[in-house]
Amino acid sequence: MRMPLDYICLKSGVLCPRCRRLIDEGVVKDFEVDLLKALIELEEKNPEFKFLKESTYVKSYHVNNFCVILLETPDNVTQHNLMRLSKVLSDKLNMKIRVVRRVGDMKMMIAQIIAPARVHGVDLLWLPDGSVQHIVRISRYDIRSLPTSLENIEKLLSEVFGKSIRVKVL
Repeated sequence: MRMPLDYICLKSGVLCPRCRRLIDEGVVKDFEVDLLKALIELEEKNPEFKFLKESTYVKSYHVNNFCVILLETPDNVTQHNLMRLSKVLSDKLNMKIRVVRRVGDMKMMIAQIIAPARVHGVDLLWLPDGSVQHIVRISRYDIRSLPTSLENIEKLLSEVFGKSIRVKVL
């Protein structure tokens, strides 16, 4: 797997000056080191996740006890494989983890993050001060199937996309 930190640094637990600088500057967060170690172990030891060898780690986002990992994966990797990886990582690290394929379409990425809840639409709201807010519409029946609370979903989506995102319940 291609990742921002060196393979040897992650395996040994001793970080070289370049990897330490990436963590100190905030490019890579402390919790991501544990995630990367777990991903390396799964890539090496579990044949079910051999697709990780051709994948690229993009970034992880963490809010409370919920984490989203963005990966660039080959086209032959199914959503079922990513959900299975999410389950194994969640059990291993004792937190709710969602592995998401990075795609260009905002709606598709949001749908992967909040699955099994469904996205009814993503709208733009132009505010009087000239800023833009994205509104994600979901059904009120899907609230109970969200992976975490609405507030955490809003924080997480805003962090992932770098835009102001609000979830509206229909």
